[in-house]
Amino acid sequence: MPTDYYEVLGVEPGASTAEIKRAYRRLARKYHPDVNNGDPAAEQKFKQISEAYAVLSDPQKRRQYDRGGLHGDWFSGGMPDIFEIFEQAFGGSPFVRTQQRRRGRDIQAEVTISLEEVLTGTSQPLKYRRIGHCPHCDGSGREPGTGTRRCPTCNGTGQIRQQQRTFMGIMTTVMVCPDCGGQGEVAEQLCQICAGQGVAEVDEEVEISIPAGIADRQELVLRGAGDAVSQGHSGDLYVVVRVQPHELFERKGRDLHMNLTISFIQAALGATMTIPTLDGEVELQIPPGTQPGTALRLVKCGVVDMDSPQRGDLIVHIQVAVPKHLTARQRELLQEFAAEERNFQ
Repeated sequence: MPTDYYEVLGVEPGASTAEIKRAYRRLARKYHPDVNNGDPAAEQKFKQISEAYAVLSDPQKRRQYDRGGLHGDWFSGGMPDIFEIFEQAFGGSPFVRTQQRRRGRDIQAEVTISLEEVLTGTSQPLKYRRIGHCPHCDGSGREPGTGTRRCPTCNGTGQIRQQQRTFMGIMTTVMVCPDCGGQGEVAEQLCQICAGQGVAEVDEEVEISIPAGIADRQELVLRGAGDAVSQGHSGDLYVVVRVQPHELFERKGRDLHMNLTISFIQAALGATMTIPTLDGEVELQIPPGTQPGTALRLVKCGVVDMDSPQRGDLIVHIQVAVPKHLTARQRELLQEFAAEERNFQ
């Protein structure tokens, strides 16, 4: 059964030449063997769509195909013809690769803040070591006071071109010159400290701005503050924020939780208690008849998070203390209370 070229490209039989070209370019990018690590299935699909495009983009071949007079064995040119088809459709050789500039290593550091600082946000200095631009030559790689000369490796172009014959044709790889780093010039005399590398170990100090509501172990990223490389981009600095455990409060999202121990008399009769919060002391009303494990809520006495400025609450978990030692009078009163309780029931 003859191949349906319109179906291969995913277009209607009445599609315009521009629509056919757009469909081919989209599929060719997807199935090109070079971006599919030589996958045989992708290679076969690429051949098929190239064949379909070669027929439908040519008015004479398309008319012949539409009349049923063109069948699958017409395409006998093999891969070199597919290479030409691809190049014509994209307006130039697709087999030129440019090597990306090097990038420095990402590094990590750590800062510690208090729970109070989570509420307000804070900033603090951070000292760390990294690979940075050589302070002696200011990253130039050459001894101060000396000049440069044309790079003999790339003849001043800053690029090295390498060609390799593949089953798709000639592939050209454009690389940054390894000797001049793409500058086209090299030092007349190398820096005595960094030996021409332009980088060395340096001590840095930055001010870390920590937003309110940050969570424990959350990371902040300082772009370009990581290790540097000669003639390339610096990596990033990842700052891990640690929140110190609080002696009273446990954070769960925006809410804070704390335990409060009261006497069984306070639980039975009710009481007004003064308790701490991150904003200072406040009064908490203990209702009469409060049971152990009761959770009382103080609204907007919690913290914020990074998604919302709305404060959470402080949840106070009531623990009731039962006395272990009673005086004779206390025992007498409790016995009277027990008797009264039995009479009441």
